[in-house]
Amino acid sequence: MTHFLFTYEQARGPARNLSGGERSRLQMALLMLSDANFLLLDEPTNNLDIPSAEVLEEALADFEGTALIISHDRYLLDRVVDRIVELDEGDLTEHIGGYSDYQAAKFKS
Repeated sequence: MTHFLFTYEQARGPARNLSGGERSRLQMALLMLSDANFLLLDEPTNNLDIPSAEVLEEALADFEGTALIISHDRYLLDRVVDRIVELDEGDLTEHIGGYSDYQAAKFKS
């Protein structure tokens, strides 16, 4: 649990003693330790402090399944995604690469 920034005391104590951000990290840890092969994450970095967001980023980079991430966090998208699917007025367009690649392709067209 130290990978998810929990102290020994926090890992051994009841979840009700955790703050909101700590509970988010606990949920993330439980997801990553499960047998899940698909994650649907809606704004996963909202309400996370910087160390928690970095832990999320590392966990997603290590995740071997598929993650569908809906996010305004451009930094996260640039670091963990290998494609972006844009929904615009009912049309889906796939862009290979991270957010910077997506932006470059949009400015090019």
